[in-house]
Amino acid sequence: MQDTISSFLSMQNALNTRCSQLNDVKNFCTSRTHTIFGEQKTTVEPMYDIKAVDKKIIEINKALFNIDKRIKESNAKTTIDIDLNFDKLMSEIE
Repeated sequence: MQDTISSFLSMQNALNTRCSQLNDVKNFCTSRTHTIFGEQKTTVEPMYDIKAVDKKIIEINKALFNIDKRIKESNAKTTIDIDLNFDKLMSEIE
């Protein structure tokens, strides 16, 4: 997929949000608890396949890694020209 850095940064934010949501699902919603009153019995039924949720989280994390890697590679190749004297700006006040 080819797109602008700005677009990939937006995708990165969306993927981070999605990954966070899936981690919440993985941690809190992978099972459903039922209490049957009178019998004091609690059963646990899985709502989601934990392996499928984990696989999706891994896929998203790999995509986030690749986006970050490519952006950093692009930044390493890109040069900009700015008129400033860094040493003068960082020197002590006279």
